[in-house]
Amino acid sequence: MIDKSKWPGTNLRHALVACAAPAVFVMISVPAFAADPNIRLSSPVGCKIGGICTIQNYVDRDPGPGAKDYTCGRLVYNGHKGTDFRLPDASWLKHNVAVLAAAPGKVMGTRNDVADHAPDQYDPNRNKGRECGNGVLIDHGGGWRTQYCHLRKGSVSVRKGDRVSRRAALGIIGLSGKTEFPHLHFSVKYKSKVIDPFLGVGAKAGCGVKGKPLWEPSLLSDLTYRPSGVLSSGFTDKVPTTKQVVAGQHRHKRLSRNAPNLLFWVMIFGLQPGDTEVLRILGPDGRLFVRKKSPAARKHMVRRFTYSGKRNRRPLAPGLYRGEYLLMRTKEGRRIVALKTTAGVRIE
Repeated sequence: MIDKSKWPGTNLRHALVACAAPAVFVMISVPAFAADPNIRLSSPVGCKIGGICTIQNYVDRDPGPGAKDYTCGRLVYNGHKGTDFRLPDASWLKHNVAVLAAAPGKVMGTRNDVADHAPDQYDPNRNKGRECGNGVLIDHGGGWRTQYCHLRKGSVSVRKGDRVSRRAALGIIGLSGKTEFPHLHFSVKYKSKVIDPFLGVGAKAGCGVKGKPLWEPSLLSDLTYRPSGVLSSGFTDKVPTTKQVVAGQHRHKRLSRNAPNLLFWVMIFGLQPGDTEVLRILGPDGRLFVRKKSPAARKHMVRRFTYSGKRNRRPLAPGLYRGEYLLMRTKEGRRIVALKTTAGVRIE
């Protein structure tokens, strides 16, 4: 999530979201690569897109004060200039998910000293002028540049002037700069203009327009647009908060029979107006332990967190409890299951 950065040609004082003092990024000439009007981008993250990694925000295609992604969907916020590849929650940071060069080129600037913060604990005053956090800027020649933001402090493995190959490791996804959740903010520019990699150069303004994606053809199936998806789910014995869940807490596989509560929670992206949610917990004998159905959603939510359960007034029966979540949506006049997920916890 970002970004209000300026990419003024070769003025690298501002190349990483005004990220450093003038003494660090000096005026230099653009390297003379051969022009490539048909650049092809590989995945900038070392994880399965649509699996572990999810695209939560796209480039904003609405020229006005509203926000729409390239499909005219709402996985975006006003003024967003890149594509956000997120991890489910902060517990995945320990897996050291790599940030990769999307195309060969020359490193034009880096930053590697911004401290990571806890989820939803971004301090705008502390990071003013360093919204990208730790990052890398690469020139691919022919007017093409890519920028990689929110890397982990100390993980950036390239330096200014390095030549990098496609899929070369640049660093590790982190929580630095202006971000509320662990992700890579990946942005593309052609001749100083923001380019939506799902439409390419020459696409008309607005959403729902035709274009030529910049991604490698082998990636397109993984990059299929998903208007909604499950980020994470689990069981806990305490009332959870969004912040705690994004931090990777409340994911118990086992709980005591004397646990004060038994709660099943789910976090999704892409809640749409009219959607309803159903959460159920089934006991070891298959009987319904608790059920909750939400009223129809009134507005779109990029991220949605919900839970249901019971306070336990007596010891729980031992065995495996199962949580089930359904997101119901109207499509072409029919009510369908748009999302479904399950989780389990063993009571001992």
